[in-house]
Amino acid sequence: MINFKQRLRSRIGFGTWQFGGPNRVNGKPTGWGAVDESEAIRAVHAALEEGITFFDTADSYGQGQSETILGKALSQTSAADLIVCTKFGNVFDAHGVPGQDFGPAHLQKAVEDSLRRLQRDSLDVLLLHSPPDAFDWASYDPSPFETLRQAGKIKAYGVSSKSVYGAKRVLEASFGSVVEVLYNALDRRAEEVLWALPQAANYESIVRVPLASGFLNPAYLTEDPVFPDDQYRHYLPDRDRDWLLSSVRNLAFLNELPGGIATAALRFCLSNPAVSVVIPGMRNAGQVKANMNAERLGALQSEVLEQIRMAVPDVPDHWKPKP
Repeated sequence: MINFKQRLRSRIGFGTWQFGGPNRVNGKPTGWGAVDESEAIRAVHAALEEGITFFDTADSYGQGQSETILGKALSQTSAADLIVCTKFGNVFDAHGVPGQDFGPAHLQKAVEDSLRRLQRDSLDVLLLHSPPDAFDWASYDPSPFETLRQAGKIKAYGVSSKSVYGAKRVLEASFGSVVEVLYNALDRRAEEVLWALPQAANYESIVRVPLASGFLNPAYLTEDPVFPDDQYRHYLPDRDRDWLLSSVRNLAFLNELPGGIATAALRFCLSNPAVSVVIPGMRNAGQVKANMNAERLGALQSEVLEQIRMAVPDVPDHWKPKP
């Protein structure tokens, strides 16, 4: 198990989903629109200068594009003691139909392909990428991961969960030592569903979507968002988009804090000691500096945390499993 606290200089990490571009699957984008590779590389270098040493990517972000860009950026620096986390398992068949493969043969190939694109000798963290919440952990053999670990190909492994309920099953099955889960000021289910479990102490927790897919944005306190059709947010169901927008506006008081609502949203995540590292996406050096401001400001005061809970008590019922 990698001890993030001993290795990381900052609990702010760097998410690279956006480096994958539109990443269309079945004709619809699953990414964040067009990406400027040169600007992306500059953003990584700015992150390193600011003390960010954790980078999260996946082989499915742009079908390898995100890993390739990150690999180029990191190869141009002499930075040491980085933690690079990637994910595997999302595949396409010969006809371009998407599916998932977490079997040992694909695992071996995915690791070698990721190492090549990232230009690294070892993967610090390898995660299964969004397996079904009902994944059969009792029958899943971890020995191929242990073999890769003993060979020095990976240092730690775990799961990037589809939902917090899937993450709960990962911990209950004691698979791996790292879990990546959604957590933000609007969706706090990980606090009770995941981190209240005794097994949570045995895991490093990577927090994704800390800005609620970009809805924790000062512009949306007064304006309705218009998302380009090459972003996945363009296709959000109306009821989800409307709930996110109304809930963000219930948190308008956060915009009065230093740095505004986006900085406060990251500070919210950092306020929870169960969070090992939080991985906002960053497109440019300006966003890097803004995100690092959250760590400099530190945890939110307890009364602000309570105000958040009162303003947005819970997520919509349709986000929860049926009884």
